[in-house]
Amino acid sequence: MGKICLDCGMSIDEGISRCPKCDNFLDSQHDGSITTIDIAHEGETVDEALCKMLAEVEAARNGVELYLRLIVGSGVIRDEVLAALRGLQADGDVKSFEVESSNAGAIKLRLK
Repeated sequence: MGKICLDCGMSIDEGISRCPKCDNFLDSQHDGSITTIDIAHEGETVDEALCKMLAEVEAARNGVELYLRLIVGSGVIRDEVLAALRGLQADGDVKSFEVESSNAGAIKLRLK
């Protein structure tokens, strides 16, 4: 499955990081959208929630979303997700993240 350059509309094969037509970096393109994913309210263990988070972050980074909103609850899963996000941010996989001021059980990640 390929990507579409959001600047010029060219179809591009997977694995290409720059558009061959307009020379823009594909990994930094986004449509400004936010995707919300609940990783903690279907009986997940901490490890299962972390695996879900990593899969969703990877999928969103390869998509066109600007933000990913993780619903994590207020317990141990939230604490472990925050610790994992600090590592992802240090590695450059996530640009920034913050706990929502109106909902301590939700974390908003900026991906691009």
